[in-house]
Amino acid sequence: MFKQKPFPFSMIILAILIALHSVGSYFSWYWLYPWFEYVIHILGGLWAASVLLWLASYLEQITSMKEYKVKSLLIALVSALFIGVIWELLENFAQLSSVTSEVYGFDTATDLLSDAVGGIFAYLYFTTIKKKPIYKQYDLHPFHNRIGLINKA
Repeated sequence: MFKQKPFPFSMIILAILIALHSVGSYFSWYWLYPWFEYVIHILGGLWAASVLLWLASYLEQITSMKEYKVKSLLIALVSALFIGVIWELLENFAQLSSVTSEVYGFDTATDLLSDAVGGIFAYLYFTTIKKKPIYKQYDLHPFHNRIGLINKA
């Protein structure tokens, strides 16, 4: 289950996200570099979408990313935006944001746009990775040819 490529990818993204957020908070990068928040939101959207795409493929809701491109794109965008909205609500209720009320709407919109960009990146990653073919036991037997029939020679 955990050896599939999407799961390790999402865990690497989560580790990078936590590290950047911790360092950025400690060194006040959110206030020193206005673009830093966009990077964090893109990574957050990438992580959320990659986890949900992995979960959907693991639960066999998406058996082929190529076959279900629209479904996987919707999963990626909705999951990234859902996590983004939850984060914005927590930020608002916990009063973590230092944004003034005049620009709060614009800041929230750009944050959600950044989350969506991360979701699109996750979608692009998952629709382009190559999966190893699954071989059945008879495919590897020396008396069978490629289509599973017994060799007569």
